[in-house]
Parts: sequence; C-alpha cells; structure tokens
Amino acid sequence: MTEASGFCGVYPMLYAFFGADGKLDREAMRAQVEHCVKGGVHGIAALGLGTEVAKLSAAERRRILEWVAEDLGGRLPLAITVFGRTPHEQIEFVRAAAAEGADWVILQPPRGEAPSEGELVRFFGQVADAAPLPVAIQNAPQYIGCRPDRP
Repeated sequence: MTEASGFCGVYPMLYAFFGADGKLDREAMRAQVEHCVKGGVHGIAALGLGTEVAKLSAAERRRILEWVAEDLGGRLPLAITVFGRTPHEQIEFVRAAAAEGADWVILQPPRGEAPSEGELVRFFGQVADAAPLPVAIQNAPQYIGCRPDRP
C-alpha cells in the first residue's frame, strides 16, 4: 500500500497464540496487540501466513478478527487476511471484517489450486467488486501452493 491509499508504514502480522489447553490464548493475543501499539507500528495485520491462517478453523479465524479489532479499538488501521476456497467464502469474511472495523483486507488465492491467470483475476475481481473495503492481494506460492498456469 502507498501513501496515496492512506495506508503505509509497518504492519506486523500477528501470530496466533494458543494455551496449554489447545485453545486460542485471549490474554496472549491482547498482549501482542498492545506490544505492537506501544512499539510504534503504523497498523496491525492479522490472519496471514504468520498467523497460519490456513490451519485455523473458521471459528478461530473469526475469534482472532473479533479480538484484534476489540483490542485495537480503532487506535490504528487494521488489515485482515482473507482465507477461503471460493469467492463466496471470501466475500462473507470480507464483510465480517468490515463489520468488525477492519480498514483493509488482504486476499489470498485458494490453497493448492492451479487456476489459469485469467481464472485467478476473475476470482479476485469477484471478491474485490463485492468488498466494502480496499483490498490487497498476496500470493506466496511456496507457502500457499497456488501457482497460476498461463494463460
């Protein structure tokens, strides 16, 4: 993102912390947000590769979204990575992120797919067209597994 979009600077990607009980650790997540804010970041990002978004359940992804938005409380911009196999799944989560107060979202391609470049453009276009927030696109084929075929 650039200054022209209104979003710039350092946005650390939060980790998903779990307790000994195997559940998300509420206090560790809150402490992580506070530590980042006190460190002078320009915004916060959650649910990306660092958070291991693909390994979380839908309920866990939603819980992290809610907690981070609550803890940040609008003090800084919030970016949320969107995970989903279909445009419909991604659109639904983008709308949830907007409802929680996210400022922009990061779209990832469906995992393990090998769409053509055109199919991927249509996939992202469908989500972006329905998104009430600015979108960015991330593809890290070595981690996500999406290697678009040409054409």
